[in-house]
Amino acid sequence: MELVANIWPVVDQESGVVQRYLIKAYALDATDDEISMVLSTLARSDYRTAHPVVIPEKHKLVFDGGTISGALPIGAFQQDLSTIIEPELRKLEKSLTEIHNYGVDMQGNPRVPQPLRFPENPYFVTTVLLESPTGELHLQL
Repeated sequence: MELVANIWPVVDQESGVVQRYLIKAYALDATDDEISMVLSTLARSDYRTAHPVVIPEKHKLVFDGGTISGALPIGAFQQDLSTIIEPELRKLEKSLTEIHNYGVDMQGNPRVPQPLRFPENPYFVTTVLLESPTGELHLQL
């Protein structure tokens, strides 16, 4: 069983800036090809129930008019994706640890709780959501 995730950066349609993203974890026991297919399929609709996360303040977008903390262009988001989402992956793990892996084994012995964890190099699919000036989100598949 492996924890995997879907990630949806929300990109301002006019500026290309990301100030938040959505994330959702899944526990799957499958091959990489199967995981890719499942995550890609779920990416089309699961963003509606995903957890919203703001870009950390340490990321700054500098432009002629000043600086915006907690913002970065989509290219920088994709380039730094692992470091941006790492803290959120750990939070997701903690939210799952107390509700999984309890019960008894085949011999009737109590199972030792095994918290679900993302692997060192987690598998995730990133799908861009363009946000229009009216706030509508449009998937970019």
